[in-house]
Amino acid sequence: MKGFKKLWICLFMIVLIFPWTANGFERVKFGVIADMHMGMAVEGIQDEFKMTVSSVDLLRSAVEEFNKIPDLDFVVACGDLTLDAEPWNLEILKAVMDELRAPYYIVLGNHDLSPVPMPREFPGPPPARGVTRSAFVWAFQGHGYKGPEFWWSLDPIPGLHLIGLDTNVPGSWGGHIVGAELKWLDQDLYSNRDKLTIVFAHHNFVPWHKDDESMKWKSYANFVVDNTAEARAIFEKYPQVSFVMSGHRHIGLRYKKVNDIYYIVHPAVCSYPMRYTVYTLTSDELSWVSRDVPASKDIWKRAKENVIGTPGEWWRCSDHPAGPEGDTKMLKFFEAKEYLTGKVPVRFKPKGYGELEVPSEELLGAVVR
Repeated sequence: MKGFKKLWICLFMIVLIFPWTANGFERVKFGVIADMHMGMAVEGIQDEFKMTVSSVDLLRSAVEEFNKIPDLDFVVACGDLTLDAEPWNLEILKAVMDELRAPYYIVLGNHDLSPVPMPREFPGPPPARGVTRSAFVWAFQGHGYKGPEFWWSLDPIPGLHLIGLDTNVPGSWGGHIVGAELKWLDQDLYSNRDKLTIVFAHHNFVPWHKDDESMKWKSYANFVVDNTAEARAIFEKYPQVSFVMSGHRHIGLRYKKVNDIYYIVHPAVCSYPMRYTVYTLTSDELSWVSRDVPASKDIWKRAKENVIGTPGEWWRCSDHPAGPEGDTKMLKFFEAKEYLTGKVPVRFKPKGYGELEVPSEELLGAVVR
Protein backbone atom coordinates (compact mmCIF):
# COMPACT_ATOMS: atom_id res chain seq x y z
CA MET A 1 0.00 0.00 0.00
CA LYS A 2 2.87 2.34 0.84
CA GLY A 3 4.43 1.66 -2.57
CA PHE A 4 1.10 2.37 -4.25
CA LYS A 5 0.84 5.65 -2.35
CA LYS A 6 4.35 6.68 -3.43
CA LEU A 7 3.45 5.91 -7.02
CA TRP A 8 0.41 8.20 -6.82
CA ILE A 9 2.52 10.94 -5.24
CA CYS A 10 5.05 10.69 -8.08
CA LEU A 11 2.33 10.81 -10.70
CA PHE A 12 0.73 13.80 -8.99
CA MET A 13 4.05 15.66 -8.91
CA ILE A 14 4.56 14.99 -12.61
CA VAL A 15 1.12 16.45 -13.36
CA LEU A 16 2.03 19.54 -11.35
CA ILE A 17 5.47 19.95 -12.83
CA PHE A 18 4.52 19.38 -16.47
CA PRO A 19 2.55 22.63 -16.91
CA TRP A 20 5.52 24.50 -15.44
CA THR A 21 8.06 23.01 -17.82
CA ALA A 22 5.64 23.38 -20.73
CA ASN A 23 5.19 27.11 -20.13
CA GLY A 24 8.67 28.05 -18.95
CA PHE A 25 12.29 27.09 -19.46
CA GLU A 26 15.31 26.67 -17.27
CA ARG A 27 18.13 27.61 -19.65
CA VAL A 28 18.40 28.54 -23.31
CA LYS A 29 21.63 29.05 -25.24
CA PHE A 30 21.55 30.79 -28.60
CA GLY A 31 23.82 32.58 -31.05
CA VAL A 32 23.45 35.87 -32.91
CA ILE A 33 25.33 37.09 -35.97
CA ALA A 34 24.79 40.13 -38.16
CA ASP A 35 25.93 41.81 -41.36
CA MET A 36 27.69 38.93 -43.08
CA HIS A 37 27.42 40.70 -46.48
CA MET A 38 28.14 37.44 -48.24
CA GLY A 39 29.95 38.07 -51.51
CA MET A 40 31.72 35.55 -53.69
CA ALA A 41 35.19 36.61 -54.81
CA VAL A 42 34.32 37.50 -58.40
CA GLU A 43 36.05 39.98 -60.68
CA GLY A 44 35.79 43.57 -59.49
CA ILE A 45 35.18 42.63 -55.84
CA GLN A 46 37.79 43.31 -53.17
CA ASP A 47 38.17 43.53 -49.41
CA GLU A 48 37.24 47.02 -48.28
CA PHE A 49 35.44 48.15 -45.10
CA LYS A 50 33.31 45.09 -45.80
CA MET A 51 35.74 42.20 -46.17
CA THR A 52 33.86 40.90 -49.18
CA VAL A 53 36.54 38.61 -50.64
CA SER A 54 36.92 37.01 -47.20
CA SER A 55 33.20 37.00 -46.37
CA VAL A 56 32.43 33.40 -47.31
CA ASP A 57 35.32 32.08 -45.20
CA LEU A 58 34.38 34.38 -42.30
CA LEU A 59 30.78 33.18 -42.21
CA ARG A 60 31.83 29.55 -42.57
CA SER A 61 34.26 30.07 -39.67
CA ALA A 62 31.48 31.52 -37.50
CA VAL A 63 29.24 28.56 -38.38
CA GLU A 64 32.01 26.14 -37.40
CA GLU A 65 32.35 27.88 -34.02
CA PHE A 66 28.60 27.61 -33.40
CA ASN A 67 28.75 23.92 -34.31
CA LYS A 68 31.30 23.35 -31.54
CA ILE A 69 28.65 24.28 -28.94
CA PRO A 70 26.77 21.04 -28.23
CA ASP A 71 23.86 22.60 -26.32
CA LEU A 72 23.17 25.50 -28.70
CA ASP A 73 19.41 25.82 -29.15
CA PHE A 74 19.27 28.15 -32.16
CA VAL A 75 21.02 30.94 -34.10
CA VAL A 76 19.56 34.22 -35.40
CA ALA A 77 21.09 36.31 -38.22
CA CYS A 78 20.17 40.01 -38.03
CA GLY A 79 20.18 41.02 -41.69
CA ASP A 80 22.48 42.22 -44.47
CA LEU A 81 23.14 38.61 -45.29
CA THR A 82 24.48 39.30 -48.81
CA LEU A 83 26.57 41.94 -50.51
CA ASP A 84 23.74 43.34 -52.63
CA ALA A 85 21.09 40.60 -52.98
CA GLU A 86 22.89 38.90 -55.85
CA PRO A 87 21.29 35.53 -56.70
CA TRP A 88 24.63 33.71 -56.64
CA ASN A 89 25.39 35.12 -53.19
CA LEU A 90 21.95 34.04 -51.96
CA GLU A 91 22.80 30.51 -53.09
CA ILE A 92 26.16 30.32 -51.30
CA LEU A 93 24.70 32.02 -48.21
CA LYS A 94 21.98 29.38 -47.95
CA ALA A 95 24.51 26.58 -48.42
CA VAL A 96 26.77 27.88 -45.64
CA MET A 97 23.92 28.61 -43.21
CA ASP A 98 22.55 25.12 -43.78
CA GLU A 99 25.80 23.77 -42.31
CA LEU A 100 24.57 24.91 -38.90
CA ARG A 101 23.63 21.99 -36.67
CA ALA A 102 21.25 24.12 -34.60
CA PRO A 103 18.05 25.59 -36.06
CA TYR A 104 18.57 29.07 -37.45
CA TYR A 105 16.33 32.03 -38.21
CA ILE A 106 16.95 35.15 -40.26
CA VAL A 107 15.66 38.68 -40.69
CA LEU A 108 16.42 40.68 -43.81
CA GLY A 109 18.60 43.76 -44.09
CA ASN A 110 18.65 46.60 -46.59
CA HIS A 111 21.23 44.76 -48.73
CA ASP A 112 18.96 41.72 -49.06
CA LEU A 113 16.36 43.18 -51.40
CA SER A 114 16.47 44.72 -54.84
CA PRO A 115 16.83 47.50 -55.68
CA VAL A 116 19.58 47.98 -53.13
CA PRO A 117 20.66 51.54 -52.33
CA MET A 118 23.21 53.01 -54.71
CA PRO A 119 23.39 49.89 -56.93
CA ARG A 120 26.90 48.80 -57.78
CA GLU A 121 28.02 47.81 -61.26
CA PHE A 122 27.41 44.08 -61.13
CA PRO A 123 30.25 42.06 -62.67
CA GLY A 124 29.40 39.94 -65.65
CA PRO A 125 27.00 40.56 -68.52
CA PRO A 126 23.44 41.86 -68.02
CA PRO A 127 20.90 41.07 -66.75
CA ALA A 128 22.70 40.20 -63.49
CA ARG A 129 20.67 41.99 -60.82
CA GLY A 130 19.68 41.46 -57.21
CA VAL A 131 16.76 39.25 -56.25
CA THR A 132 13.59 40.53 -54.60
CA ARG A 133 12.78 40.42 -50.92
CA SER A 134 10.19 37.74 -51.66
CA ALA A 135 12.87 35.51 -53.17
CA PHE A 136 14.74 35.56 -49.84
CA VAL A 137 11.58 34.84 -47.90
CA TRP A 138 10.78 31.80 -50.02
CA ALA A 139 14.40 30.60 -49.98
CA PHE A 140 14.39 30.64 -46.17
CA GLN A 141 10.98 29.13 -45.47
CA GLY A 142 11.18 27.34 -42.13
CA HIS A 143 13.93 29.65 -40.91
CA GLY A 144 11.53 32.09 -39.33
CA TYR A 145 9.42 32.67 -42.42
CA LYS A 146 6.26 30.64 -42.95
CA GLY A 147 4.47 32.03 -45.95
CA PRO A 148 4.82 35.22 -47.98
CA GLU A 149 5.00 37.77 -45.13
CA PHE A 150 8.27 39.62 -44.56
CA TRP A 151 8.00 39.30 -40.76
CA TRP A 152 7.52 36.30 -38.48
CA SER A 153 7.19 34.94 -34.94
CA LEU A 154 7.77 31.53 -33.38
CA ASP A 155 8.46 29.69 -30.14
CA PRO A 156 11.78 27.81 -30.37
CA ILE A 157 11.45 26.75 -26.72
CA PRO A 158 8.19 26.56 -24.71
CA GLY A 159 7.81 29.87 -22.89
CA LEU A 160 10.18 31.78 -25.21
CA HIS A 161 8.77 33.81 -28.09
CA LEU A 162 10.86 35.25 -30.94
CA ILE A 163 9.76 37.97 -33.34
CA GLY A 164 11.55 38.79 -36.59
CA LEU A 165 10.71 42.20 -38.01
CA ASP A 166 11.18 43.62 -41.50
CA THR A 167 12.55 47.16 -41.16
CA ASN A 168 13.62 47.67 -44.77
CA VAL A 169 12.69 50.27 -47.38
CA PRO A 170 13.34 49.26 -51.02
CA GLY A 171 15.98 51.48 -52.59
CA SER A 172 17.14 52.93 -49.25
CA TRP A 173 19.47 51.86 -46.47
CA GLY A 174 17.20 53.53 -43.93
CA GLY A 175 14.60 51.72 -41.85
CA HIS A 176 10.81 51.93 -41.51
CA ILE A 177 8.07 49.61 -40.25
CA VAL A 178 4.89 49.75 -42.32
CA GLY A 179 1.45 50.10 -40.74
CA ALA A 180 0.34 46.53 -41.47
CA GLU A 181 3.43 45.19 -39.74
CA LEU A 182 2.92 47.42 -36.69
CA LYS A 183 -0.66 46.15 -36.42
CA TRP A 184 0.54 42.55 -36.69
CA LEU A 185 3.22 43.22 -34.05
CA ASP A 186 0.64 44.54 -31.61
CA GLN A 187 -1.64 41.56 -32.20
CA ASP A 188 1.17 39.02 -31.96
CA LEU A 189 2.43 40.44 -28.66
CA TYR A 190 -1.10 40.49 -27.27
CA SER A 191 -1.59 36.84 -28.21
CA ASN A 192 1.72 35.80 -26.61
CA ARG A 193 1.76 37.93 -23.49
CA ASP A 194 2.55 34.94 -21.25
CA LYS A 195 5.90 34.29 -22.99
CA LEU A 196 9.26 35.98 -22.56
CA THR A 197 9.82 37.75 -25.90
CA ILE A 198 12.94 38.72 -27.84
CA VAL A 199 12.52 40.94 -30.91
CA PHE A 200 15.04 40.76 -33.77
CA ALA A 201 15.46 43.34 -36.53
CA HIS A 202 18.16 44.68 -38.81
CA HIS A 203 17.80 48.41 -38.14
CA ASN A 204 18.06 49.89 -34.67
CA PHE A 205 15.46 51.45 -32.39
CA VAL A 206 17.92 53.56 -30.39
CA PRO A 207 20.93 55.62 -31.53
CA TRP A 208 24.41 54.35 -30.69
CA HIS A 209 26.22 57.63 -31.30
CA LYS A 210 25.18 61.26 -31.12
CA ASP A 211 25.56 61.51 -34.91
CA ASP A 212 22.82 58.89 -35.31
CA GLU A 213 20.24 61.44 -34.17
CA SER A 214 21.80 64.68 -35.41
CA MET A 215 20.34 66.55 -38.38
CA LYS A 216 23.88 67.69 -39.19
CA TRP A 217 24.73 64.05 -39.91
CA LYS A 218 21.41 63.21 -41.55
CA SER A 219 22.58 60.04 -43.33
CA TYR A 220 23.51 58.53 -39.97
CA ALA A 221 19.82 58.59 -39.06
CA ASN A 222 19.47 55.65 -41.46
CA PHE A 223 20.88 53.45 -38.73
CA VAL A 224 17.64 53.94 -36.75
CA VAL A 225 14.08 53.06 -37.79
CA ASP A 226 12.44 56.36 -38.75
CA ASN A 227 9.19 55.55 -36.91
CA THR A 228 10.94 54.08 -33.92
CA ALA A 229 8.63 55.90 -31.48
CA GLU A 230 5.63 53.94 -32.80
CA ALA A 231 7.44 50.62 -32.58
CA ARG A 232 8.85 51.28 -29.11
CA ALA A 233 5.40 52.28 -27.85
CA ILE A 234 4.18 48.82 -28.84
CA PHE A 235 7.19 47.11 -27.24
CA GLU A 236 6.62 49.03 -24.01
CA LYS A 237 2.92 48.15 -23.98
CA TYR A 238 3.78 44.50 -23.28
CA PRO A 239 5.88 43.58 -20.22
CA GLN A 240 7.05 40.32 -21.80
CA VAL A 241 9.22 42.23 -24.31
CA SER A 242 12.55 42.13 -22.51
CA PHE A 243 15.12 42.40 -25.33
CA VAL A 244 15.29 43.95 -28.79
CA MET A 245 18.30 42.85 -30.87
CA SER A 246 19.67 44.38 -34.07
CA GLY A 247 22.66 44.73 -36.40
CA HIS A 248 23.27 47.29 -39.21
CA ARG A 249 25.68 49.54 -37.27
CA HIS A 250 28.78 47.34 -37.71
CA ILE A 251 30.05 48.18 -34.21
CA GLY A 252 30.95 45.95 -31.27
CA LEU A 253 28.11 44.69 -29.10
CA ARG A 254 26.64 47.15 -26.61
CA TYR A 255 23.27 47.80 -25.05
CA LYS A 256 20.95 50.51 -23.75
CA LYS A 257 18.10 50.14 -21.29
CA VAL A 258 15.08 52.25 -22.22
CA ASN A 259 11.86 51.96 -20.21
CA ASP A 260 12.83 48.51 -18.88
CA ILE A 261 13.66 47.10 -22.32
CA TYR A 262 17.24 46.24 -23.27
CA TYR A 263 18.22 47.22 -26.81
CA ILE A 264 21.30 45.32 -28.00
CA VAL A 265 23.29 45.93 -31.20
CA HIS A 266 25.59 43.29 -32.67
CA PRO A 267 28.94 43.42 -34.48
CA ALA A 268 29.31 42.50 -38.13
CA VAL A 269 30.87 39.24 -39.24
CA CYS A 270 32.33 40.81 -42.39
CA SER A 271 33.91 43.98 -40.95
CA TYR A 272 36.10 44.83 -38.01
CA PRO A 273 35.72 43.74 -35.20
CA MET A 274 34.31 40.59 -36.94
CA ARG A 275 32.52 38.85 -34.07
CA TYR A 276 29.70 36.45 -33.26
CA THR A 277 27.80 36.31 -29.96
CA VAL A 278 26.63 33.46 -27.75
CA TYR A 279 23.86 34.13 -25.21
CA THR A 280 22.70 32.15 -22.20
CA LEU A 281 19.16 32.94 -21.04
CA THR A 282 17.74 31.81 -17.70
CA SER A 283 14.71 32.88 -15.70
CA ASP A 284 16.83 35.53 -13.99
CA GLU A 285 19.31 36.92 -16.50
CA LEU A 286 20.61 37.14 -20.04
CA SER A 287 24.39 36.75 -20.22
CA TRP A 288 26.67 36.75 -23.25
CA VAL A 289 30.16 36.44 -24.65
CA SER A 290 31.02 38.14 -27.95
CA ARG A 291 33.90 36.31 -29.65
CA ASP A 292 36.20 37.05 -32.58
CA VAL A 293 35.55 35.04 -35.72
CA PRO A 294 38.64 32.87 -36.27
CA ALA A 295 40.60 34.23 -39.26
CA SER A 296 44.18 34.61 -40.43
CA LYS A 297 46.45 37.38 -39.15
CA ASP A 298 46.42 38.90 -42.64
CA ILE A 299 42.62 39.16 -42.69
CA TRP A 300 42.57 40.73 -39.24
CA LYS A 301 45.28 43.22 -40.22
CA ARG A 302 43.44 44.29 -43.37
CA ALA A 303 40.07 44.46 -41.60
CA LYS A 304 41.47 46.78 -38.92
CA GLU A 305 43.16 49.01 -41.51
CA ASN A 306 40.03 49.11 -43.66
CA VAL A 307 37.70 50.12 -40.83
CA ILE A 308 39.79 53.27 -40.34
CA GLY A 309 39.95 53.83 -44.09
CA THR A 310 40.04 57.25 -45.68
CA PRO A 311 38.77 60.05 -43.40
CA GLY A 312 35.15 60.80 -44.17
CA GLU A 313 34.43 57.29 -45.44
CA TRP A 314 32.67 54.37 -43.77
CA TRP A 315 30.82 56.09 -40.96
CA ARG A 316 33.69 58.02 -39.41
CA CYS A 317 31.83 59.89 -36.68
CA SER A 318 32.22 63.61 -36.03
CA ASP A 319 34.36 62.99 -32.94
CA HIS A 320 36.73 60.67 -34.84
CA PRO A 321 38.74 63.25 -36.82
CA ALA A 322 41.52 62.34 -39.23
CA GLY A 323 44.83 61.53 -37.59
CA PRO A 324 46.18 59.17 -34.95
CA GLU A 325 43.99 60.48 -32.12
CA GLY A 326 40.80 60.22 -34.18
CA ASP A 327 41.76 56.77 -35.43
CA THR A 328 42.28 55.56 -31.86
CA LYS A 329 38.87 56.89 -30.82
CA MET A 330 37.24 55.31 -33.86
CA LEU A 331 38.77 51.90 -33.13
CA LYS A 332 37.69 52.11 -29.50
CA PHE A 333 34.14 52.93 -30.61
CA PHE A 334 34.03 49.97 -32.99
CA GLU A 335 35.73 47.52 -30.64
CA ALA A 336 33.60 48.21 -27.53
CA LYS A 337 35.80 45.82 -25.54
CA GLU A 338 34.00 46.67 -22.30
CA TYR A 339 30.96 44.76 -23.61
CA LEU A 340 32.68 41.57 -24.78
CA THR A 341 31.06 39.78 -21.87
CA GLY A 342 28.14 40.90 -19.75
CA LYS A 343 24.77 40.16 -18.28
CA VAL A 344 21.49 41.95 -17.67
CA PRO A 345 18.46 40.91 -15.60
CA VAL A 346 15.27 39.47 -17.05
CA ARG A 347 12.27 41.58 -16.04
CA PHE A 348 9.62 39.05 -17.11
CA LYS A 349 9.28 35.41 -16.16
CA PRO A 350 7.27 33.01 -18.33
CA LYS A 351 4.08 31.67 -16.81
CA GLY A 352 4.85 28.93 -14.33
CA TYR A 353 8.13 30.20 -12.92
CA GLY A 354 8.11 30.21 -9.14
CA GLU A 355 4.51 28.96 -9.04
CA LEU A 356 5.24 25.32 -8.23
CA GLU A 357 4.24 24.51 -4.65
CA VAL A 358 4.78 21.27 -2.76
CA PRO A 359 1.31 19.71 -2.36
CA SER A 360 -0.01 19.39 1.16
CA GLU A 361 -0.37 16.02 2.91
CA GLU A 362 -4.10 16.57 2.90
CA LEU A 363 -4.19 17.06 -0.84
CA LEU A 364 -1.91 14.08 -1.46
CA GLY A 365 -4.09 11.98 0.77
CA ALA A 366 -7.14 12.99 -1.20
CA VAL A 367 -5.40 11.98 -4.42
CA VAL A 368 -4.38 8.59 -3.05
CA ARG A 369 -7.84 7.91 -1.60
